[in-house]
Amino acid sequence: MSRQLPVADDLECRNLVSRYAHYADAGELDLFADLFLTDGVWRRENVPPKEHGGSGLPAEDKVGHAALKEMIDTAIIKQFNRRFRHQFTDVLIEPGDSPDTAKGRARALITDWRSGPGKIAMCGNYTFGFTKTPAGWKFSLVSIYVFPD
Repeated sequence: MSRQLPVADDLECRNLVSRYAHYADAGELDLFADLFLTDGVWRRENVPPKEHGGSGLPAEDKVGHAALKEMIDTAIIKQFNRRFRHQFTDVLIEPGDSPDTAKGRARALITDWRSGPGKIAMCGNYTFGFTKTPAGWKFSLVSIYVFPD
């Protein structure tokens, strides 16, 4: 049997993933950034092609709260007018290398509602790094590999 996080820690990490989707989609800049460590990293591993419904944005890292807020403002608010939705499935949370770390994986459907009825814009595989802080669990890393590539 594989190692497991204590139930309360597992639930807090799962709720962090859910808050990520809600705060990103709503364009809640401060709430979204606060999900991460102050030096937390958000990574887009590849370029989701616009001609296939993706954002067309480059592979890149966004590090720190200011960069995370700028990313949400540019992509979710200005490009997608808050009409973008993340739906996470198959969320898996596992212990990390120490009691104060965990790792996770999830699949995501990302839908675009700018032109009326929603359509699937992208699918992706997310990986997460979690760190337990005095304020609770935070993301140290959120990384997405987007399909179609």
